[in-house]
Amino acid sequence: MTTELIIAPPVTGKTTACIQRIRAMQTDSPLARIWVVVPDRLQAAAFRRRLAGSGGALGTYVGTFGDLYRSILERSGTYVPVASSPLLHRLVQETVDRAVAQGDLSHFAPLQLLPGFILALRESFAELKRSLVYPEKFSDFSRSGSAAQKDLAVLYSRYQARLRELNWADPEGISWLAVAALEHQSSATDSIHLLVVDGFDSFNGAQYQALKMLSQQVGDLLITFPGKIGSQRPAHRRFTESIERLIRELSPRITTLDLLPYLPPDLRHIESQLFEAEISAIQTTDQPILLEARSPADEAREALRWIKRLVVRKNVPLSSCMIFTPNPTVYHPLLRAYATEYGIPIRFTHDEPLSNSPAITALLNLITLPSRNFGTRYVINVLRSPYFELSINPETADKFEMVSRVAQIVEGRDQWSETWERLTPSSIHGQSDLDDERILPGLPRGSQASELRLVMDAFFDNITPPNHTCTQTEWITWLEDLLDRLRFYERANSERDQAACEAFRETLRALVLSEAVAGERHGDYRQFLMDLQGTLEGIGLREPTLDGKPALLVGRMVEARGLRFQAVALLGFSEGVFPANEHPDPFLDESLRATLGLEQRLQREQAGLFYQAITRTDQYLLITRPYLSDDGEKWEESTFWKSVQRLFDTSVVETVHPDDPQPLTEAASSQELLFSAIRRRSLPQVYEFLNGRWNGLRHAREVLKARRSKLAGGPHEGFVEPIAPALSQRYSPAQIWSASRLEYYGSCPYQFFVRTALGLEPRVLPKLGLDPNQLGSMLHKILEETYKNLPDPKDIQAALVSLRTTSEQVFSTAPRVYGFRPSSLWDYEKVQLQGKLEKTVRALGEDSGWTPFAYELVFGIDGVPPLEIDLGDETLRIRGVIDRVDRDTNGQLRVVDYKTGSSHLASSDLKDGHRLQLPIYALAVRDALNLGTPVDGIYWKILGAEAGSLKLAKFKTDSAQGVGAAVEVVCEHLHRIVKGIHSAEFPPHPPRAGCPSYCPTSQWCWRFEPEW
Repeated sequence: MTTELIIAPPVTGKTTACIQRIRAMQTDSPLARIWVVVPDRLQAAAFRRRLAGSGGALGTYVGTFGDLYRSILERSGTYVPVASSPLLHRLVQETVDRAVAQGDLSHFAPLQLLPGFILALRESFAELKRSLVYPEKFSDFSRSGSAAQKDLAVLYSRYQARLRELNWADPEGISWLAVAALEHQSSATDSIHLLVVDGFDSFNGAQYQALKMLSQQVGDLLITFPGKIGSQRPAHRRFTESIERLIRELSPRITTLDLLPYLPPDLRHIESQLFEAEISAIQTTDQPILLEARSPADEAREALRWIKRLVVRKNVPLSSCMIFTPNPTVYHPLLRAYATEYGIPIRFTHDEPLSNSPAITALLNLITLPSRNFGTRYVINVLRSPYFELSINPETADKFEMVSRVAQIVEGRDQWSETWERLTPSSIHGQSDLDDERILPGLPRGSQASELRLVMDAFFDNITPPNHTCTQTEWITWLEDLLDRLRFYERANSERDQAACEAFRETLRALVLSEAVAGERHGDYRQFLMDLQGTLEGIGLREPTLDGKPALLVGRMVEARGLRFQAVALLGFSEGVFPANEHPDPFLDESLRATLGLEQRLQREQAGLFYQAITRTDQYLLITRPYLSDDGEKWEESTFWKSVQRLFDTSVVETVHPDDPQPLTEAASSQELLFSAIRRRSLPQVYEFLNGRWNGLRHAREVLKARRSKLAGGPHEGFVEPIAPALSQRYSPAQIWSASRLEYYGSCPYQFFVRTALGLEPRVLPKLGLDPNQLGSMLHKILEETYKNLPDPKDIQAALVSLRTTSEQVFSTAPRVYGFRPSSLWDYEKVQLQGKLEKTVRALGEDSGWTPFAYELVFGIDGVPPLEIDLGDETLRIRGVIDRVDRDTNGQLRVVDYKTGSSHLASSDLKDGHRLQLPIYALAVRDALNLGTPVDGIYWKILGAEAGSLKLAKFKTDSAQGVGAAVEVVCEHLHRIVKGIHSAEFPPHPPRAGCPSYCPTSQWCWRFEPEW
């Protein structure tokens, strides 16, 4: 029995030496039993390929330590089933629940119901087991430790006791059983003639103990390890401690390989000089090794472009290329998206979390609705989801959203019921555009509301779980029945969705099995959801198979060891990305880790990882980094980037700016080629097969150019002449307009196009309280009824008495009439509104010289003729409701228009065309209602209890003053508006004070400027 330790720097032939040893033994003893242990499946596959290439694959088993452990247990006659992830989650959660119930947790009890806590505990238990730290030993160490460590020791001991009680093991527990078998049954491995351990740069406690026992039982043990004995190089520091421990515990025969690394000159220079205080020479590179891109997204693009260039132009096999990233969460989605664009088959070594699947996300949104008290945003999302057969069309979903928004339904089935109770017996229908203060929401009422209620109640009944405790198996049966009713599995029909659904079903089956193993787990629906969500956090979604086709491999930086490729790209070399910022373990502090022999979380020697990563390639290496952070600030290089940059002159770095023109030959996809061609304003004839897309992009370029110009103009700045005939027909002279719609165009033609011509409104989340339209309609109604029956409107006290009576009546029916759901503050809001209304009634009564004599005068409505304004080439017909008309002692008239807001009520708003209502109403008093010619008009701020600054009697232009001047200005605006609508001219035109936040175009308008 001999133990040999081969120590040499990376890429100096350690694996080749292993294969030579295997071939020599096979030559001497053809029936020899040989085992090769490597860190992971990826390296196992690579070792098999190299071994097969040498002709020595037969009779040699290549696997991981886990495979060796299972073989040892089989030969020793030990069989313990290995628990699945769902079962382990169940056992950990059960352990925590029991400890909390018995009062044995002083520190962790508040975290009991958090799914992330269970996952963190599971990882801590696994790490302790991998390091061969038994519960008894950990309990001894924790006695003098913190409260968190004592709680962890309690949970660790109980968790392991529960596994033993069930006679099951977790994956890490297999190593314990294998070590125990080696200690008590030396015959478990005596048939192994040669055991090769290759590709590792560290071992955990269980692996050290297993190697120690195996060195005394197998025929020959051959271990390879990177580094050099006695090396003081910073790049080798990661390996020093492990080498010393291997020598101390195994007493091996040491072999060193004094060969130069099998690397091209530039990479050999990096390997020999990396992290050294003094460097031998600064070299020039033939090709850049370091590439700076603007963002991680651009990094991913450039790395994939580099690989595709090598595959196409250098004939590098795609399967001989690999990308390593420090942060899969950031980089893997980007690489997946751009690889699809570039036509590069791609495969990840790291499973994507199952919860990232769109299908599973939709499923979780559905089943968490009851625990979220049917939050409206989540309900609407589920109603619109393509993954569920709900028999609810998009139009019906839109109606539900509109009801929720107007009625302020934030959450809860009771709020929906309350809303239906108000809408069902009501037949009130709002006029959509009387004016901007008097728009009643067009809510479904009467029979329409009843029909919608039946649909919504059926939806709630279908997804509401039983209101009692069930076993986990019963809950899963209920869930499966629900998904069958909704045809979820049938509608999730893409390849990735189907893979996610299969993984989800496997998880459910494992949860059912966990009850068969550990006993029934009774709980309510909330507990079931927590168990399910916690279990799913630890489940990965495996990549779809590529049917044997070559693919680009993408792995994590910690996997950059043991494997060899022709081309390797390393991403993320900016400050804080790699090397990654280190954080202490909240459960196991650094001093305890050192005592227990666990890997440190701080000072982890990430330099050693980088050193191995740069040696993974035989020919081509690319290292990238982003140079701008998310907020546009400069992102500094990492120390590892600088350690390579200092070894070369400026030829080593290439900086890619997205605005720099790129040769068409560097385009990695047809999208990129066309984009570059557009910027160059020409498409070479060789690419004529792309002419259709090229012409479309040229058109889009002209659109964007027009939108970005400082001066509006051109066919893409809201001018849609092709639809002018249709608009002229829709808005013919027979059309009866409201002042508010005309003001939309006057304020911004594009707003009119979106809001009126297209009928689009912004979708906002429901919130408590009345919206401005509901408030305005309600306050108008109160003031109308207050003054309607007063013998003397100037009698302030009588008006106040009438106001109190009227407001009480209107407030009592307001939720039903105006379609909102009163909040818990409704009583307080009524008191506030009452006080403001009293102030405005007093202020109106003290307005000397004017007495109201007419209220709520309609024109163009209920059989009353509309106002007709002759614009020369067309007569404009307008409808509306005039809040109030006053008369002075000389019989002169004044128009009063109530406003709940206080902005945009100045003379400039009339001159700019933003406020047209007051002069139009003055014309209506004269021409449509024949009451006389008003000499004045004001906007009255209801909540401010004062008049706005615009007074028609004082309005001036360069040539006129008074109401006539205001009417002249309005007619000019109306002529411009009607002409613009008939000509289909809708350019965006931000108002002088900026665009209102409620504009429906605010999310996409290229001229949007937020209001001051």
